[in-house]
Amino acid sequence: MFAGPNGSGKSSLFEKFSERYSTGTFINSDQIEKELNEKGYIDLSKYLIITNQEHLEQFLSTKNALSLLNKSKLENKPINFYIVDNIIIDRPKNTHSYESALITSFIREKLMESNQNFCFETVMSHQSKIEEVIEAKKRGYKIYFYFICLDDPEINISRVEDRVNKGGHPVDPNKIVSRYPKTLENLLPILKIADKSFLIDNSEKMKIIAETSNGNLTVLEDENNLPNWFIEYIINKL
Repeated sequence: MFAGPNGSGKSSLFEKFSERYSTGTFINSDQIEKELNEKGYIDLSKYLIITNQEHLEQFLSTKNALSLLNKSKLENKPINFYIVDNIIIDRPKNTHSYESALITSFIREKLMESNQNFCFETVMSHQSKIEEVIEAKKRGYKIYFYFICLDDPEINISRVEDRVNKGGHPVDPNKIVSRYPKTLENLLPILKIADKSFLIDNSEKMKIIAETSNGNLTVLEDENNLPNWFIEYIINKL
């Protein structure tokens, strides 16, 4: 799992990682949103799963799915897609992040059901991510967790703006700021669950500052150089 606040560098980190290591099936909510906007459908066979509308409807009644459906309804962003011949078809409209998040969650669930290796990116700002990691662990998965963060959400906003100027996807600055502490509040619980974790600060350049093995923390950076987010949300909570 590659996690961190919006604009922290998750995609860049994954690119570097995938050049050296096998990642299994990769699920990226931003890529799915882009594909839906461009083509209007997602062929699920490329994710090595076979499913149907009945499976989707069963998933939509789960706690995780209902949470996303309720959020999208509150923001007046309808979610309306269906499955035919193993293809997710999005009804004609502009898609949005809630819809792609729901689809990626569904894909992850189907991959877990078939015991396939996979990885994904997440902002990790919701409690459901902790619950999903716990469930994966119960099903026998090894959890490898890569967390990347910046020391100030204003830097995240600036980097998202740079990304947009280069043709990337935007994120509401208010959401970047509001999600930042929520993401970090979920960090320590997942560190305690993961088999192996790497914590990376990307405020200036990517640098591994700590790692965990079966919940045991090893700090790799001099204490005088540790970023504020690590001190506040890890050191001060131990």
